[in-house]
Amino acid sequence: MRLIAKTMRKVIIEVHTKEVEDNGFDYIWDSIREVYKIEDYDVFTIEKNKENTLIYVELATNKEKA
Repeated sequence: MRLIAKTMRKVIIEVHTKEVEDNGFDYIWDSIREVYKIEDYDVFTIEKNKENTLIYVELATNKEKA
């Protein structure tokens, strides 16, 4: 798992599907939410690349919705 981009409004995190297979999505998700709290960030999108080897999690600040 690695941080791809972080702005004042959005965060994009890249996760290898192998990590999800090895650790489970809940573990990955909990790791993300430890840093990017639910009070501060909402899920904007979750997408896979064409090869289905990477998952991109994009979070938006709650302020983005306002």
